[in-house]
Order: sequence, then C-alpha cells, then structure tokens
Amino acid sequence: MARERDETKRTAILEISKKLFAEKGYHGTSISDIISALNIPAGTIYTYFKSKDHILTTAIEEGWEDFMGRLETACGAVSDPQKKLELVVTVFLPELFKDTELITLILTDGVRFINLKDKLNKLAFFIADILNALAKKQGTNITLSPKDTTAALTIFFLGSIDTIRLIKTGTVPLTQADVLNFIKLMIQSGFGITL
Repeated sequence: MARERDETKRTAILEISKKLFAEKGYHGTSISDIISALNIPAGTIYTYFKSKDHILTTAIEEGWEDFMGRLETACGAVSDPQKKLELVVTVFLPELFKDTELITLILTDGVRFINLKDKLNKLAFFIADILNALAKKQGTNITLSPKDTTAALTIFFLGSIDTIRLIKTGTVPLTQADVLNFIKLMIQSGFGITL
C-alpha cells in the first residue's frame, strides 16, 4: 500500500536537504543525515523522492521556478521598463541573494544535475526584453543581442551570486548591500536612470 503524501513533510525534506547539501556538500551528505536531521523513518523520504539526486534536482528546480515565476508575475503587472528593472534589482536580486543555500547548490554540485544554460538563457532573454524596452523608451538606438545579454548576465549574475556566497563565509570584505549598490550603479550609469 502506498504511503499518503503530506506536502509539509515533502517541504521539510527539501528544506533540510538543501541546508545539509549547502553546508556539507552533496557528496558529504547522506540520506541517513537527512533522516537523522528530520527524525523520520527512512521510508518517508522514498515516498517523495527516488534518490538523493532527485532531492537535489527538485530543490534547485523548484527554487529556481519559484524565483522566476514570481519575477515574471511581478514584472508582468508593470508596464514601465524602468519600474520592471527596478523590481529586478531592488526586490528580486536581494531575495535571491538571501537564499545562499540555493545559490550554493546551483554553483557547486547542482551544476551536474540541472541545465544551468537553459536557466541563464531564460533569465537573459527576460532581462534583455526589459533593457531593450527601456532603451527604446529613452530613444536610445541600441539593441542587445541575446548572445551579448547572456554573456553580460552570466558574468554579472554568476559573479554576483558567487560573491554573495563568499560574503556569507566571511572571506570577502563586502556586504550584500555593496554588491547591490554596484549593480545599481552600473545600470544607472549605463542608462542614465535612477533606481
């Protein structure tokens, strides 16, 4: 007889697994570690997930989908491209930067389990649309190609989230606010706007 699924348990498994994977690494974390941390029977994990790989992949995919879904919904409710860009920089990046566990998973062991290229491309196209709309609104005759946008976004985005991860370890003498202020400064000077 199949066990009844409880979303609260599933969420708890994902959250504690994400935390343990970020702290101890994927290979340093065993299913037994997850079971012990949650104080649950071993079979409970397998009610929701096929394997440790499945837990890691699900944690990253669902975390990323949640982030992108909320970003797209919020920006979709705003018509002004400058306001959209402001939402990205002042609301959604700080939110993502707080989830250092997700960042750690994406930048470390998770790269082998997810299609980071597709995620970056989707985000790049999304940001390119906003930036091109802003340039058009300002009468600036620039169009960012998807390739250029992907390159810029990859460098800025991955560099920023890795810097945030290092800040959390105390190895970089900066704060999250410093990173966000730098990103704002680059956008403001590039587009002559205030965020």
